[in-house]
Amino acid sequence: MVRHYTNRLIQNSRYLPILFLAAITLWLRLANLGYSDYQGDEIKALALPSPGQSFIDFLLQQKKGPLQFIVTYLIKLINPNYSSEFLTRLPFTLAGILAILFFYKLVNLHFGSKIALYASLFLTTNGLFVGLTRIVQYQPFVMLFSIAALYAFSLAIKQERWKVAGVYTGMLLWALALLTHYDGIFIAPFAAYLLYRWYTAHSEMPGSSKIRHLIACGTLAGLLLAIFYLPFLFSVSAGTKDYWSFRFITKELQSGFSSSLVTFNLYNPILVFYIYLLFGHLSLFRIKESFPILIWFLFPWEILELAIFDPGTHIYTYLIPATILLAFGVAVVEEASAKTLGARFGKLSSRTGLALMFGFLAILSQFIFVDHTPEYPWEPRGFLLWTLKKPETKGDLWIFGFPYYRHWEEIGKFVTENDRYSFYSTNEKTTIAVNYIPYPYDVDQSGYYIHIHNPQSFKEEIAPEKIRYWIKNYPPVKVFENDGRLVAEIYEMPPGTIEEIKAAGY
Repeated sequence: MVRHYTNRLIQNSRYLPILFLAAITLWLRLANLGYSDYQGDEIKALALPSPGQSFIDFLLQQKKGPLQFIVTYLIKLINPNYSSEFLTRLPFTLAGILAILFFYKLVNLHFGSKIALYASLFLTTNGLFVGLTRIVQYQPFVMLFSIAALYAFSLAIKQERWKVAGVYTGMLLWALALLTHYDGIFIAPFAAYLLYRWYTAHSEMPGSSKIRHLIACGTLAGLLLAIFYLPFLFSVSAGTKDYWSFRFITKELQSGFSSSLVTFNLYNPILVFYIYLLFGHLSLFRIKESFPILIWFLFPWEILELAIFDPGTHIYTYLIPATILLAFGVAVVEEASAKTLGARFGKLSSRTGLALMFGFLAILSQFIFVDHTPEYPWEPRGFLLWTLKKPETKGDLWIFGFPYYRHWEEIGKFVTENDRYSFYSTNEKTTIAVNYIPYPYDVDQSGYYIHIHNPQSFKEEIAPEKIRYWIKNYPPVKVFENDGRLVAEIYEMPPGTIEEIKAAGY
């Protein structure tokens, strides 16, 4: 009887790593999802056409594909004013969770369950992917459609019933990724590799038939893309052209690789970069097996780091294949441990080490993105033996998905319900404030000044002389706190310039 239950326990224990993967994937993405106020680029993703503007015209005026705006438009049907951050973010978060599932299935199909597990654990605990799946942004859908497209191509190679349907499904999913954002193009090397393998497989199918299928599914995908991108290209705004020119032409102003390290370390502080560096180098010992993944990695890396000014969070496109390379690096360590320490003790030591490493990565992401006492990176906070410091910045940082609650809904309600003044000013990004306060921003005319402590703008200073004068001489009319920490203040001032309010006796 004891032996029977022991055998059952051993058999069931093999599912523990998968359960761990599922648990941390769900927890890191769903826990406290509605805590934060909307953050800069989230507001830009909302379907908010100008008065009198049609939804189609609104889509054509954006800088990227339409899918994220279609999603937020549908959300608007059940959450009209986007008043629930949780509901607005939920479809994007679910897309990110499904992307992890398809990623595991894709890697498992090509390299087995061990590499699939390790790669998926690296992917799901990486702070950049956690942050990007906790906000209203296109990246989770690009990930989902891109990875699902590669999975469909893979099924077309490996399963008879998918040998034609898989190619068509994959092409249509790839088109959806491109309709979400241009980042969808970065799977091209691995997609081409899979389509070549499909073409050389299934010897019972004539080559001419395969070519016809490739032309047909490529045409269907092209027509789907053309429905949006042809009118889009003919209506590109001057602002969008200037943005594209800035990102490509001004590369010499800053090292993209240097800025990408800043972005990576912001989302993955302390030891994470060194862990990635170690296993990334070790993966070269399995280069013969992982070569197609290396080519996939190098394609977006070269474009983003050598041709783009400050790639920002777009580095997620090469971090996806990078996690597979890291998994090969882990496998190299496992093999070396077995040879050095013996099969039994080597297996035990490597499993213990992996449990500690992935546990560390998961807990670090929990502290950064789920917990908010205090709120990294706006405030320094302790983590084990380290202090996660507030980043020093000389320019803009790409900060998405971190906990940020400054009571903006209550601030907007206070300002609009009092309705004494029709202008306001703040030290926070106006792209955030404008979503909650329907008044024009004007320092001289503002009756309300909203001072945010630890703002997303990272501008604590109060620059205008009028604001400095008023805060020095008058108390705030409203304050907001998080767990005893002051996070926002509202000051009520008479409209006018500094000279005018001094002349009036204030």
